Amino acid sequence: MKSKVVALSAISAGFISILLTIGAYIEIADIFTIVLASCFVVLPLYYDSFRGAFLTYLVGGVIAFIFSGFNLYSIVFPSYFLFGGIYPIFALYFKEKKQKKLLVLIVGFIYSVAFFIGIYYYYVLFMKVPITDLPEFIKNNLVIVVAVLGGIFYFVFDRFITLVRRLSDIYLKRILK
Repeated sequence: MKSKVVALSAISAGFISILLTIGAYIEIADIFTIVLASCFVVLPLYYDSFRGAFLTYLVGGVIAFIFSGFNLYSIVFPSYFLFGGIYPIFALYFKEKKQKKLLVLIVGFIYSVAFFIGIYYYYVLFMKVPITDLPEFIKNNLVIVVAVLGGIFYFVFDRFITLVRRLSDIYLKRILK
């Protein structure tokens, strides 16, 4: 890897670790920090380095996990490692390799819905997080509601990551010469 890619990856990993550590300690900011961390995952793609992006994703997440005291009860780390950090890399990889758009859309949609349902079951069944203060209709159909929210989130997040990639390329072109 070139030194420019390593430097940009290290800076990105530093920002990711800071954001995820903040999200692990401040519960109200957890989802926001995951989305912001996914913005920094795509920065090494300016040099078309998917390996640099993957190493950024991995190193930033591991450092944050260590700084948070190996906090498994936070939604930050399962969400980052299983979706928020890895999805932008794979989505942009398949878009750049000129895969069929409909196939990428369907696979991404199914992955997002499966992730949301998996996180729901992880926290409700495995971690025994109680679900209270919800209307009875939503409690009875919570898996369907979670699946619909996962599908909606997929379309918003996918467009967001594409926009972040374009904007980061524009601004990094001005900064790095």
